[in-house]
This record gives sequence, C-alpha cells and structure tokens, in this order.
Amino acid sequence: MSFWSRMANVLRGRSLNRQIDEELQSHIAEAIEQGRDPAEARRAFGFALRLREESRDVKLIPWLDSLRADTVFGWRQLAKSKVTSMAAMLSLALGIGACTSAFRLIDALLLRPLPIAGPERLYVISRRSSAPGWKARAGEGCEYPLFRQMRAAVKGQAELIAIAGAWPADLTYGSQQEMEKARWNYVSGWMFGSFGLRPALGRLFTENDDLKPGAHPYAVLSHDYWTRRFGQDPNVIGRAFRMGSDLYTIVGVAEERFTGTEPGTVTDIFVPTMMNASVDKPQTSWFRAFALLQPGVAAGPVRDRLHATFHAYQEERAKHTVGWSKQALDGLVNMTLSLEPAATGVSSMKKNYGTSLTALGVLVALVLLIASANVANLMTAQAAARAREMALRVSIGAGRWRLVQLVLVESAWLALFASAIGGAFAWWSAPLVVSRINPPDNPARLFLPGDWRVLGFGLALALGVTLLFGLAPALRASAVQPARSRAERTRTPGAA
Repeated sequence: MSFWSRMANVLRGRSLNRQIDEELQSHIAEAIEQGRDPAEARRAFGFALRLREESRDVKLIPWLDSLRADTVFGWRQLAKSKVTSMAAMLSLALGIGACTSAFRLIDALLLRPLPIAGPERLYVISRRSSAPGWKARAGEGCEYPLFRQMRAAVKGQAELIAIAGAWPADLTYGSQQEMEKARWNYVSGWMFGSFGLRPALGRLFTENDDLKPGAHPYAVLSHDYWTRRFGQDPNVIGRAFRMGSDLYTIVGVAEERFTGTEPGTVTDIFVPTMMNASVDKPQTSWFRAFALLQPGVAAGPVRDRLHATFHAYQEERAKHTVGWSKQALDGLVNMTLSLEPAATGVSSMKKNYGTSLTALGVLVALVLLIASANVANLMTAQAAARAREMALRVSIGAGRWRLVQLVLVESAWLALFASAIGGAFAWWSAPLVVSRINPPDNPARLFLPGDWRVLGFGLALALGVTLLFGLAPALRASAVQPARSRAERTRTPGAA
C-alpha cells in the first residue's frame, strides 16, 4: 500500500474499521463454507480487536493516527472546561500578540533587508572625529567633489551611490496653482541599475541622466506615491510639475517594493543629484554615500582606499582653508572614515528608536513568559486532577511518550487559538504604534506586511509557547504510576 493511501486512511477511521471488519467476516464466512465449525473458525482467527488493530497498523501510519486521535481528544477536553480554556487563551493571546506586534515593528525598522540586489553588500560611508567641536561635522554626510574622487578610487571593487535624505517640498502640477507637499530624494542616476530595480511604468534613471548640473530635470515616482496621488494612472508619464524654480518631467515609476533607503520614511519622488544647486560646493555635505561592493570583494580593502582618498582630500582642503584655528584644522585632517553595514537601510528613525524598540521587545517577552508560567501552573493542576485517567492509560499499555503527546496536543490547541487572537491584536496594534510616531516635520511611515517572516515568527512563537507551558505538565502527567494512583485514591475519603 502506498504512503499516500496510508495517509488517507488516517482520515477515514470509521470506514477503515468497517472495511477491516468486513474482511474478517468474509474470511470467517469462507472458512465456514469450506465445512469448518463456526466457533472453531472464529477461535482460529483469534481476538477480533487485536486483529483489527494489527490490520489498521498495516493500512495507515500509526504515529499519525495517534496524533489525530489525540487532537480530537484534546479538543474535547478544552470544550469540557470552556471558562478555564478561554482564560488561558486570552492570557497567552496578550503575550503572543504583544510579541508579534513588537516583532513587526523591529523587523520593519531594524531587521528587514532593503528590497535590492545584494543588500548584504551595501555599506554606508561614515566619518568620525575625536576632536572637540567636530561632533556636529562627523556622521554620514558627504560632499559631491569628494564623492567623485572616492568613486574613481574604488572603481572595479565597489560602486558608490549618492542618496540624499527624503525631505518634504512644495510642488505644483501643470496649470494647477494649488501647492501640495511631497517627499523628494536626490539620487545618483545609476542607483536603480546598481540596486537591480526595474520600472513599474516608463523608465528609471541611468548614469547619462546624472552627468551635468541642471541638465536633466527628470523625475521618477515611487509606486506608493503613484498609487496615492494618481491612482496608478498610466498617463502620468510625460506629465510635468514645478518644484521651486525647476520644471520636472515624470519619466517613470519605480517598482512597488522599493520606497527608498530610509526605514520609517517613504520617498515620493526621485530626482538626479545633478539637479541639486549645491552639487559642486566643496563644503556642503548634503547626502549619504553608499558603497555597493562587487561580489566577492571584502570591505577592508575598499575602506582603506576610500580612507586614503578621503585623507588626501581633507589635507588639501585644510591647505586652502583660512581663518580656522590649528585645533580646528587638526580636527579636519584627522577625521577617520569607516564602512558601516547598511543592508537594512540608514535613517535617523533607526538611531532614535532602535534602543527603545529593543527594550520593548524584552518587556513583551517577559509578559509572555509570565503568561506562560501562569498557564503552565493551570495545566499542571489539571494534569494532577487527571491522575486516574493517566494511570488507566498506562495500565492498558500507553507509553510515556504517548501521554506526553496527549498533553502537548492539548497545549497546542490553546497556543493555536491564542496565536490567532494575538495575531489579530498584532495586526491592529503595530500600525497604531507607528501612527503615534508622528512629528509634524517627519511623520513615520513603516510598511508592515504580513509575509512569511511574520508568519514564520508567529509559528515559531506558537511552538515555543506550547513547549514552554505544556512540557512540564506533560512530563508530570506521563510519570504517573498506576499502583500509586490507586493507593492514593483508596486513601481519599469518599472514594469508591
């Protein structure tokens, strides 16, 4: 019999029993037809129950059938004590929901890789200075003349990409005189190609769109902005809008999964870096420089080359700087450059809320542990009350693992319903928390998809909770001894 047939027989227990009984009766009837005495024929076949069980083990998968039986029995046990079961479910649901909600926030802001090709190869260039008064100048800002030199220095090993912060700006479309706000972002023309992104509509920037200052007033919309502002109208390509003194033409829409490199902020409009009026100012740091390493290239040699170019640039800059003190010039020259991993993006929101979210994750984990401990105590008390039942199961041949499985399946039912309730709570609460992070100049926007990452975390959490509060009661219930249980029942007043 095939594996799939045996698996199917697990789900058709009653019909399988009838089929086996009919087969046994047919064999007995055949023996009687051959002239044997009916009583002798039945004795020759042996006990019908034992034969049925042996035949069932051949026709199905025994461990899966036992799991099915325990699942049905576990459901009946929960239904018998509805109030107790509901209290346990709600207690666990609070902990599971809080943990899942915290994970969605932490994953969206701190853990989820950017939807680009090779996010593990993406780094952001950062510089630091130990000189007094230079903390404000240290950070991830970069000047474009320096950016050009560093890009040339690591050509063939890494691609440098300039990406400015997404800030709100006022713009108008065509003849519409009403001003509206949108978040726009200066990016290198080769950013989309380097990140392996494709257009959802029209085309994306190329390096030719980012060669001369002010020469290519083109714009690419994010899919999110295209959907919110234009309702995914395909006629948006070629439409113009005015931002400041520049008139931009929309040439494309980025694919849906990419909304920029700043978790917590969604870019509406991308424009080439050469459209920034400060692009050639040597003392203006207005963008972040990202380094996308080539496959197989280590970060160390690239950092060394970048640092050498950066140090030479700073020394040359110090020579032409007048009016500064010696201490200030030393701080300028002695700055160090480093490569920081940026697979999950870079944003001020990550820095501002990363520690708080981590603390929140620890707190909700403690809440879940407390809830699990309370439910474990409840399950242990129930297991003690069912000592006679467990002793009877041992007496008729149930092994210790079978008893452990029985109690764990009941615990799994509780965890399953608690996870469903907690999942609904997390689906509502996580966006609510994000909506509260709403400063007037920089409202938070986090995408919180219910994808395989969240589902996998939820399943792992349900399994962990099942073992956490169900294993101890299961082991206690499986250690029952029939003789001792009977002696204790005999000593109990009023026991029959």
